[in-house]
Amino acid sequence: MAKIRIKSAGKIIAGIMRCIGTTLRWEVRDDAGVFDATRKGWIWSFWHNRMFLIPWLHHEWFANVPGTILTSPSGDGQIIADVCASFGIEAERGSSSKPEKGMSALIALAAKAREGYEIGITPDGPRGPLHRVQPGIVKLAQLTGVPIIPVHMHYSHAIQFKTWDEFLLPLPFSKVTLVFDKPHHIPRRMTEEEFEQKRLALEDVMRFGTTLENLQRSR
Repeated sequence: MAKIRIKSAGKIIAGIMRCIGTTLRWEVRDDAGVFDATRKGWIWSFWHNRMFLIPWLHHEWFANVPGTILTSPSGDGQIIADVCASFGIEAERGSSSKPEKGMSALIALAAKAREGYEIGITPDGPRGPLHRVQPGIVKLAQLTGVPIIPVHMHYSHAIQFKTWDEFLLPLPFSKVTLVFDKPHHIPRRMTEEEFEQKRLALEDVMRFGTTLENLQRSR
């Protein structure tokens, strides 16, 4: 019965995504070239509390690029996996916050990245701290040579939940400001200090684009 409830929850949430997604107004800035039809998949980096529209968005705009998302091994992770499956996106179960326990997921994601898949990762998930980039996403880019694309999203109207990530649910007919930031290229060989510098650089860019005020200032 638990499995039935989880699968039903995924389908219900996917349906809500479709209903809300079709009503939204979009303002998009593409500094990465994601709309280039000849490109291969990249590693998308977006905060845990801004993930709601990502599966719908990818299905609507980038269905030609196969996608995989990293989800936690928890029950919530299963729901996210089921939601993504509704949009043709695969899921790897692991944790970006604990790469030592998610090595098998990291290896699987690396294989998908080399095949040209789009990889979606919430670098502060699945349990935080809020807006802190964990090392897993940087390690994945280092292993594969695939660039990281910071994805910034702001909703003009949204419900904010009292969860660790302050999850945001956009309201129907809201305006969405979406920025695909410049790619972050991670070298294959780095010292520990250089690795930390790259992690902090990504974190700074991700945080800079969190607010609408900063999005507008960066234009």
